[in-house]
Amino acid sequence: MIVSLTYMSTASTPFDSERMAGLLQQSRENNERRGLTGMLLYKNGRFMQVLEGAEKDVRERYAVIAADPRHTDLTTLVDESIERRRFPQWSMGVPEPLDADLREAPGYDSFFETPSRRFDIREDSSRAQLLLEWFRRRA
Repeated sequence: MIVSLTYMSTASTPFDSERMAGLLQQSRENNERRGLTGMLLYKNGRFMQVLEGAEKDVRERYAVIAADPRHTDLTTLVDESIERRRFPQWSMGVPEPLDADLREAPGYDSFFETPSRRFDIREDSSRAQLLLEWFRRRA
């Protein structure tokens, strides 16, 4: 069974480009080792992440995230079983990264730089994908 878990949290302190690059590398390596995929977004001091993988691995990673002092106000938005992964790899996106190294780092996603996708209710859009689109547009 594949579990998809989407959460939001507030950064306890702001993340600059250097901290974001470190988070990207650490998260990508940890998630790859555990077979987790998804997407992490950071904008205006808030995180939103979708994690997908085996239930045990997703729950363990979420417990680690919940205990991480870099996060406050952790809120689960969606927790569901899915038939197939919607995110084939793990990636991270931030709006307008100032650091060119961050933009070129493995796992960086230009999510905020690409046009917003409008999902039709009849399409195969997941609640996680709709929440990521909402997060993109929020102020």
